[in-house]
Amino acid sequence: MSLLTVLGAGAAVVATLLVAGLIYRDAARVGVDLGSPTLWAGFVVITAGAALITSLLVPDAPLPGVLVLAALGPLLYLLERDDSMHGDDPADPMRLPSETSAADDPDDPGDSAERDATDQTEPIDRDG
Repeated sequence: MSLLTVLGAGAAVVATLLVAGLIYRDAARVGVDLGSPTLWAGFVVITAGAALITSLLVPDAPLPGVLVLAALGPLLYLLERDDSMHGDDPADPMRLPSETSAADDPDDPGDSAERDATDQTEPIDRDG
């Protein structure tokens, strides 16, 4: 093993512990529905550790596969966090999730006029 490999592995371990700590803190603050903060931090450490072990033991392992394995833990946590924060609210096809509820104000004539215009679409007659 070269010095560069040891330094790279050390940097990966430090980065993994930092990300796991941030995920633990965020999961405790948000209150993720599935699992506990310790479980999510451990999952991040396991996926990053599997990526590190794969890259060290299998030198010909494809880099995209190793990166996907390393990113799997944080990405799954972010998906679960988003689901916990937005809950099971029904989707509104007329509004983006980032918009506030002020768009639902009935006193706003521009929004309702735009909705009325989009609701009055006529089907295309392809036979005529």
